[in-house]
Amino acid sequence: MRYQLVRSKRKTLALALDHQGALTVRAPLRLPVSQIDVFVDDHWDWVLSTRERIALRPALPPFALAEGAGIPYLGATLSLHFAATARVRLQGDCLLVPQGTSSLAPVLRFLDAQAKRVFTERVAALSAAILLHPQRIRISHAKGRWGSMSGRGTLSLNRALLHCPPDVVDYVIIHELCHIAHPNHSAAFWAKVENFLPAYRTQRAWLREHGALITLLPACP
Repeated sequence: MRYQLVRSKRKTLALALDHQGALTVRAPLRLPVSQIDVFVDDHWDWVLSTRERIALRPALPPFALAEGAGIPYLGATLSLHFAATARVRLQGDCLLVPQGTSSLAPVLRFLDAQAKRVFTERVAALSAAILLHPQRIRISHAKGRWGSMSGRGTLSLNRALLHCPPDVVDYVIIHELCHIAHPNHSAAFWAKVENFLPAYRTQRAWLREHGALITLLPACP
């Protein structure tokens, strides 16, 4: 029963599997490892069945920097085109890339900047609506988490959320903002999420079904 253990100022235990089936256990700071192992053992059937479902998901082909390549982008698809432009930029539903570009790095840097801009705007709007405000926002390239909220109020949002529809992006943001009030996944936490997003189960199911998108593009070098 191998797993990564993450301790924090939470009161309950929780299990999470990333898109590759790696198990993370989130636990209170001083809970004995023996009790954590018992919890994992009690839920091992769930871990195995979830890993089976993950294994059945179709894998995404490696993304290639090529004319006409498609990139899912906030519910639409950007078509990559090489053009006489000095920098990577958007033009309608086209992602224009300078001719002669042979590395993904400029595209990744552009998408990082887009993620920062888009997510910051959505966090500002949603924070004002639900009266929960992070201390700062950072863009993540984690391979197993769409978002997280640190104990110091840092909201991390995965750049890969750009590949998701806007309502899914909002769900992840609201989910993490609600951790400011409830740093766990208790019934009170989920009730708060549902209060602000009654259909959140639809967005959560979308993320589970499309989890491979989190690895569509590499981290920015």
